[in-house]
Amino acid sequence: MTQVYRVTSLAKLRSAAPWRHATLHSHPRPQLFWFTRGQGRFSIGAVTRGYGPNTAVYVPASTILSLEISGQVQGELLELPLDPTLNLPTVPFHIRVTSVEAQSQFSGYLDKIEQEIAAHAAARDEALRAYGLLVSVWIARQLTIHDGSILRDRTHVLAEKYAALVERGFRSGKGVADYAEQLGVTPTHLSRICRDASGRPALAILQERIVHEACKMLVDSDMAARDIASELGFSSAAYFTRAFSKLTGRTPSEFRKLPPAQQILVSG
Repeated sequence: MTQVYRVTSLAKLRSAAPWRHATLHSHPRPQLFWFTRGQGRFSIGAVTRGYGPNTAVYVPASTILSLEISGQVQGELLELPLDPTLNLPTVPFHIRVTSVEAQSQFSGYLDKIEQEIAAHAAARDEALRAYGLLVSVWIARQLTIHDGSILRDRTHVLAEKYAALVERGFRSGKGVADYAEQLGVTPTHLSRICRDASGRPALAILQERIVHEACKMLVDSDMAARDIASELGFSSAAYFTRAFSKLTGRTPSEFRKLPPAQQILVSG
């Protein structure tokens, strides 16, 4: 079975509609962001942090994230397959790689992976998996050098748990009170922790995840708004239209017709 590897420049990500990377979403495969220049912020699991040059940010599959990519930011994104034999981390990490040798080594792996993908040579899958294993070893060694530090704040564990629940259930129509009950806390306490961790209350996190999926369905499919509303747990198409318009400044049909550069969320 073909194992999917993909290397994408951050400049290419930046050229897409802003909501695709700047609003909370998830990816079905593990991702490793490699920033070589510039700085900005990212959120993983409803926890917001900053990044700078020579920073590696790893995001496990199906983990909520959003990313700022300004015009000064350079780097690449490596998408890795769901291959348990690679022994990739199960939790996110964010480390600054200070060793020039380690920086060069990882950049070299990215170059080789890109070359293999482009060449379509014999035994390509085997070669890509070999480089995937080298990337896994590189990650393990960097985490060891950094004493396993992934810059996670223990006070933000509740926000991370909330984000994980939202990712699994944002299509269900559940509200913040439902998630708070699952976590054994009050909605007020949950919102306070989320605001401290990400600068956003719990409701904003939930709404942003839902609206990203709505944008994706509108732009990447021909689904009718009423079907999107049903898929995302709204009680009616009218309620979906009102909620979507409040967050984007456009009705679903208007948003669908916009060029990518104008597809911006009001709250973003």
